[in-house]
Amino acid sequence: MILLIGAALSFLLQGQGLGSIQQFISKKNSVVIEKSEDIKPTELIWIIQIAAFENYQEAEILSKELERKSFNVFISQKDIASKTLYRVRIKPKSMDDPIEKIVKRLERNNYSHQILPPGQQ
Repeated sequence: MILLIGAALSFLLQGQGLGSIQQFISKKNSVVIEKSEDIKPTELIWIIQIAAFENYQEAEILSKELERKSFNVFISQKDIASKTLYRVRIKPKSMDDPIEKIVKRLERNNYSHQILPPGQQ
């Protein structure tokens, strides 16, 4: 234990440790917001929308919850009739990612969802 603390202090005293730790924490706590115009319909086979919120913090809470359950989640921002909606969505990790497995996991965890095919994303 003392050896581990000493190694951590040594790393911090080199002047790079604290910055690296803060960088890691900020990356871990950041949620990507993508405007719907940033996603081209031909880029993804499917997207699953879980919810939409007018309040960003609510979208972020749900997004982090889904991330903890290993879903590939993102928040999409859409302006509709002078309101901004933050849509919590899941996208495939790869082009081969089967939607059936994701849907089953969502259903097991009691998440309502809507599958959006290309062109409706």
